[in-house]
Amino acid sequence: METLLQNLFADTPVLTVPWSIDYFSVIAGVLTGALFACDRKLDIIGTVVCGLITGYGGGVLRDTLMQGTGVYFTSHPDLIVVCILLCAFVFYFRGVFRHLEATVFFADALSVGLFALAGASKAVAFQQGMVLSIIMGAITAVGGGAIRDICVGEIPSVFKRSNYYAVAGLGGATAYVVLARFGCPLALAGVACVFAVVFLRYWSVYFDWRTTAEADLTPRVARGLRRAGGVVTGVFLHGGDDERRRRDRAVQTGGMKPAGGGGDDVHDEGGEASGQHAEDETWPQNLR
Repeated sequence: METLLQNLFADTPVLTVPWSIDYFSVIAGVLTGALFACDRKLDIIGTVVCGLITGYGGGVLRDTLMQGTGVYFTSHPDLIVVCILLCAFVFYFRGVFRHLEATVFFADALSVGLFALAGASKAVAFQQGMVLSIIMGAITAVGGGAIRDICVGEIPSVFKRSNYYAVAGLGGATAYVVLARFGCPLALAGVACVFAVVFLRYWSVYFDWRTTAEADLTPRVARGLRRAGGVVTGVFLHGGDDERRRRDRAVQTGGMKPAGGGGDDVHDEGGEASGQHAEDETWPQNLR
């Protein structure tokens, strides 16, 4: 145990994950894939294939994209045998897992976190950069499940409105890469990665947080642009309206004279003419 902790928290440029934790993440992924196949009424071959794809698919896709870094699937044949036996056990004794939903959910969330850690840490170790390291972590976390869904003719669940799954994997990978980039010990960054994934996964289910299936911001942006256009138009085109109205009122008031004395008709006609002239000047404003 002491040696395990020393290896885990050693200050090295590459995070070394103990083989037991590595194996657990794959086995948990295989278990969820086999249960998925049983729910779809697949036979023993379909159950084994779905289990292996779920457990290994993300890692194989990551290793294929990175090229020249080795393939995890072909490096551990003993683990492949264990996974096949596990899939067979799930197929023939599926009733055992009906009473372990909470345990299976926790194992699934933990495996997603460990997959995200495995993908991000390998990319960081091979100096793939922050962006590619985060992407590789997310692909490793959810790639197997996406390939599994495609194999059974379904839209991958990570592409549909659901509780945080891909978002959780992406968040965990981001946490690891950012902490590693700023000099945090890799062991602590790995713990933060797994914790972030499990935290987001559980809280999204507890609070029913879901990704959005449809989002159209066009109406909101259009309303904002119309309001901004109205403000700009008012400032630059109608800024002198108040002054023009005051001037028109002054002209109208100056043209009106009190009744009495000679020349009242002339003054009245002049006032009416001035008033008519002011109205002519302001009639476009009245239309507005």
